[in-house]
Amino acid sequence: MPTVISSRLALLVGDANLDLEDILFALQSARADGSLSAEEIAELQASLSSHAALLEPAARRLVDDLIAGRATLIPRRVLLAAVPSGGSPDMYQPRAEVVALQDALTALGHPTAADGLYGRGTTALVVAFQAASALPQTGQVDSATLLALNERLAAMSRPPLDLTPRSRIRPDQVVAVRGGTNRDDNRAIQAGLARLGAQWGDLTLRIEADGAFGPGTEAAVKAFQHRVYLSETGIVDRTTLVAIEDALAAHGLAAIGVSGPPAGAGLGGSVELHFYPGDAERKVYVLKSGRELERYGMVGGQNRFADDPNNPRVDYGPSPAGTYSVIRVSPHASYSWAWSYVPYGAPLREADGEVSFRDVDGAWRIATGPSSTFATRNPPPLPASCYRDTHGKLYGTWRSNDFGHLRGQLKSVRTGTIQGHMLHSSPHQEGTAAYFRDTDDLLDPATALDVLDWSHGCEHVHPRDFDEMVARGFLAPGTTFVVHGYDEVRAGVA
Repeated sequence: MPTVISSRLALLVGDANLDLEDILFALQSARADGSLSAEEIAELQASLSSHAALLEPAARRLVDDLIAGRATLIPRRVLLAAVPSGGSPDMYQPRAEVVALQDALTALGHPTAADGLYGRGTTALVVAFQAASALPQTGQVDSATLLALNERLAAMSRPPLDLTPRSRIRPDQVVAVRGGTNRDDNRAIQAGLARLGAQWGDLTLRIEADGAFGPGTEAAVKAFQHRVYLSETGIVDRTTLVAIEDALAAHGLAAIGVSGPPAGAGLGGSVELHFYPGDAERKVYVLKSGRELERYGMVGGQNRFADDPNNPRVDYGPSPAGTYSVIRVSPHASYSWAWSYVPYGAPLREADGEVSFRDVDGAWRIATGPSSTFATRNPPPLPASCYRDTHGKLYGTWRSNDFGHLRGQLKSVRTGTIQGHMLHSSPHQEGTAAYFRDTDDLLDPATALDVLDWSHGCEHVHPRDFDEMVARGFLAPGTTFVVHGYDEVRAGVA
């Protein structure tokens, strides 16, 4: 008979991710006595072995350290939070997850409309729940708040709220980043890491507090994030900032006292993206005043039109040269691609052999069969079998949308026309194991093509790189995106 650990993990694999918060929830009862028994360790290992490809690397390290009895500081990640004034909701969190939060709050006696918008009302209800649970009243759903929510839901025999944080960092949560110009904040962060480095005997953290957030500081931030089970982004977001302060407080060391700018410390609005799609490049360069800040692997369409045997209605073709402006970053549901009719991450359920999905507005809609909301579309909607795994089990959420979890929509600077080609990832790179790969090798043009694939004119980027670009402000609305010719290479770049 399944025990609490295996039963809870089985509930949490529906989103194709087992993250740090999932592990903490599964082990909540087992950790109550302060340690794991041999039987609990065996059960945990057996449960995780069948889901190895779904396990977030930081969660794997946490499991290993919990078993070894050396896990001390467990971070409080910010998972969901209100959208800043004037911000686009879809850039900050999946609406489906906000709907799930609103459902959970309603079930726990804090009724609210399930509209997918994290505004003042939802913030107030989260504060009320936190107050009733003796948690800091931040109005944000962090790891501790999620654990408390799920313990309450479990007591009511309701399924847990399963959020998928991955490495995605909201741009307004960024406090300091490589190239950032707030030297006082940078210096305080550097000094705090150096104090921890001296305390722990870790030379990678003992950096000079010179106020310049360069590669050395980024490497130190990554080393700290690794130590405290955070994704190694090198970006100081508010979760990383809290973890630094918690670590300092645990050793009686002076706090760094950094709050960060209210709108985030990204570099948006002051950068240009230049994409070179030719065989010798396949890269996008991030430039500020002509100086290169970053580069990422990117693949466009083939430099000629060619038939796509899987979609006779759309040819492979070049990414059109020109100057464009980013107008929004959001999930994309398409009228032209049957696999993309359902939004990425939408919850699924089945009744009478047909599949329904929960849309971004919280409403359940039928995806398959004669009553499908897509019944009149061409190409026709997918059959129900496409929403099941190889064992015939319905997926918990939809993760085969051709455009991945986000797309960047473009507008022509010359004509003002919204473009059909977009920046986006591919679904086969969205799975946990693929998402957390090191993407530095994608700077090699052949590797980039092998991993990211030809597009139909869009610009393909790895989802982890896409999330970093969003976090660092490189895809803020209004950012210039230039597509160069296939015979062009960037001058002065080897």
